[in-house]
Amino acid sequence: MRRWLLFAGVACSSQTVQAAQPAPSDAPIDAGTLLVQAAEASRTSNYQGVVIYRGDERFEVLRVQHRYKDDSERERMVSLTGDPRQLLRIDNRLISITPKGRAFSSEGPSLKGFLAQLTLERVEQLKAHYEFRSEGEGRIAGRPCHGVVIRPRDKYRYGYEVWTDQETRLPLKISLTGSRSEVLEQVMFTEVAFPKSIPDEAFETEVDTRKFTLVTRNLPTLDDAAAIEQHIDPQVALGKLPPGFKVVMHDDRVLPDGSGNVEHLLLSDGLSSVSVFSTVRSQEAKGVSGASHIGAVQAYGTVVGSFHVTIVGEVPGAAIKMIGDNLRVPLPGPGGTSTARNPSSEAGRTQAITAPANPAQPH
Repeated sequence: MRRWLLFAGVACSSQTVQAAQPAPSDAPIDAGTLLVQAAEASRTSNYQGVVIYRGDERFEVLRVQHRYKDDSERERMVSLTGDPRQLLRIDNRLISITPKGRAFSSEGPSLKGFLAQLTLERVEQLKAHYEFRSEGEGRIAGRPCHGVVIRPRDKYRYGYEVWTDQETRLPLKISLTGSRSEVLEQVMFTEVAFPKSIPDEAFETEVDTRKFTLVTRNLPTLDDAAAIEQHIDPQVALGKLPPGFKVVMHDDRVLPDGSGNVEHLLLSDGLSSVSVFSTVRSQEAKGVSGASHIGAVQAYGTVVGSFHVTIVGEVPGAAIKMIGDNLRVPLPGPGGTSTARNPSSEAGRTQAITAPANPAQPH
């Protein structure tokens, strides 16, 4: 599910981004301005086509349709390979449809999801942590494109390469890149068209509810981050975070087996994101020791007081470890003081655990 959002997240923002007008064709294109234009195009364009995903030794093909009408978005993605499954997005509400009995995580948006929320102001803020530069011209799905490279300035985030259609500015290819500029994950159109209109029937889906599971949730927006950080009272407090990261979403839900609740904190620097899951577990609960990763997704499990915590994100292991090593147990009292986790104590024992729906596991 996480990789489905690699592309679906490109158009996941229901807010109006700060518009940047396309430059004349013979003028140099600023990389940040091009990304803001791409964010606007991904929200307000009608498009349909075939998208491929490749990463962590997996390959998928999907059909996508997106419509912008009466200031509202509709998007539908249908798998053409593997298990039959779909994503339907109505503005900021995401509905995942998957066969029953399949573990199918829908935790958090992809890191690329926040690309759709870029504004000129946010690009300027991100320059403290990323370098933006133009990559020249290329050709994707038979259409001429402009490329933008986003390189991290430290070890706590990955880089990106974004190729946008020269005519419409729609992103046609997005790559997640590692420290040596190697491609870790990638989504790319192989076919794309821009119809003037798309009928309502294109977004209707008929599934047998006896065979499929429907999960609905709201996608986070960066506009909510300030209010969330000010008002949250998490059961496990965050200590030192990688530079630029802050809480952008706080959610509580019941575990699938009904054994308790899980708290989900989503952290982001405005481009990359990390999920922190915490839940009370019985003493009999077991976990596999050590950190883990699957492709670009890093995971880290630990015990903080009476809580099991799993940290998952498409960021380098250094970022995950910093968050995990600086978790704290909030203590009641004036000022909301808390105690730092002591690695030598029982409460500071580190182990890998399985988070709800196993968000580190791609399906």
